[in-house]
Amino acid sequence: MLDAPLGWDRATVVHPRSMEIFEALGRTDPFLDQGVKVRAARFHSGGETLGELDLGLADSRYCFDVGISEEVTESVLTANLEEHGGAVMRSTRLVGLRSQPDGVAATIERNGEHREVMASWVVGCDGFHSAARELAGIEFTGTDVETPWAVFDATLDGWEEEFDVNTAYLDSPPVILTPLPGRRWRAYLRPTSDSNDLVADATEVIHRYKPEVTLAEVENAARFRCHSLVAAHFRSGRVLLAGDAAHVCSPTEGHGMNTVLQDAFNLGWKLALVCKGVAAPGLLGSYEAERRPVALRVVESGKAVDAGQGMTQQEERAERNAAIRQTYADPDLAHHEAVAAAELDRSYAGSGAVAGDSGNGLGPGDRLPDTPPVHPAAGSPCALHELAHNPDHTLLVLGGPEAARATSSTWSAPSRTRTRIRRSSALSWAFRERRKIRRLAESTRPWPISSGSRT
Repeated sequence: MLDAPLGWDRATVVHPRSMEIFEALGRTDPFLDQGVKVRAARFHSGGETLGELDLGLADSRYCFDVGISEEVTESVLTANLEEHGGAVMRSTRLVGLRSQPDGVAATIERNGEHREVMASWVVGCDGFHSAARELAGIEFTGTDVETPWAVFDATLDGWEEEFDVNTAYLDSPPVILTPLPGRRWRAYLRPTSDSNDLVADATEVIHRYKPEVTLAEVENAARFRCHSLVAAHFRSGRVLLAGDAAHVCSPTEGHGMNTVLQDAFNLGWKLALVCKGVAAPGLLGSYEAERRPVALRVVESGKAVDAGQGMTQQEERAERNAAIRQTYADPDLAHHEAVAAAELDRSYAGSGAVAGDSGNGLGPGDRLPDTPPVHPAAGSPCALHELAHNPDHTLLVLGGPEAARATSSTWSAPSRTRTRIRRSSALSWAFRERRKIRRLAESTRPWPISSGSRT
């Protein structure tokens, strides 16, 4: 553990699905107040505009990414931890693990001294060089990304376009600009050499499109290596892995940190139920079953996008550019890209923790969609997901007025949520959207299309 929080870190984008998680925690305001809403991503190559990814097509209540530096995200979540009575112990590292019948004996080192502590469970969130993963003997398999990346923050003097759009120049070298608060930008690029001038590289590409733009007030220039790796397992006995300890990916799509956040959210409530004795430890098996397939998908998609962005042969680039044009000119494909970029297409339908008839519509393991207002049996109209914003499980009994009255007279559970939905049913809308997303997700296209930063 570092001695202090990082003063700067390179991840930038918080996706709509992560904003939904923050909403469930009551923590959206700090991100909306301190970040910048990024409504789209625009793709360029060969001096032309190829297309635009419009996040408004994702049908989310958060129809935008939030551009905010990772250290700010960390500070918001640390404050949330402290408000709930937790604390971060810094200048501490894990050096040993011993399995016990009812827990784990963990040896930690702090200020040169070793101390053994007993824990019911250990969750390794200790990053790429995870000690928890190595001590648990879990393999970390995949490949290293050969071409390095670089990043810096800057002001774009003379920039006359919008400040709420990611801009990707798919040239040589590729340059991606992501908005930050205060009309600042974070620039990501693939350096042309190990010792080149990063600002000069980026400027040369930008000037092909915007010769009047000057990069000024440059800060935090850094080079970094990326990897495409996934842990063989996310659990070994009473040791679990989450975040970069479990998977690392290319920064091209901006899914890294967001996938980390969703790991923690998925594991957190399950581990809480197990620790309270409300659920059996077997529930934790659903964590790997649900989250490892997501990690594999993110890693493979990132590798494909990396390859697409790094093309240098004219014929290959022409084919790629044509595919991008076709994608964003087709309303169905553009919708699919927006849903995938927003991370709203995650499904746990194959998890052992869910059951029921999936049919052709909204089914077990699917994300609860945004809906038009529903009408609870008691209370004011609200979005369906708002009824689930509590620390317990929520039972939704769905039907028309007659069904609601019948349920009221026969249901005997001590606590319940009943919703009465008008004839223009929110569920029928959800069924249509789910069928559309599933059909498009199963289709193939010449190149994966996405842009973003490491998140």
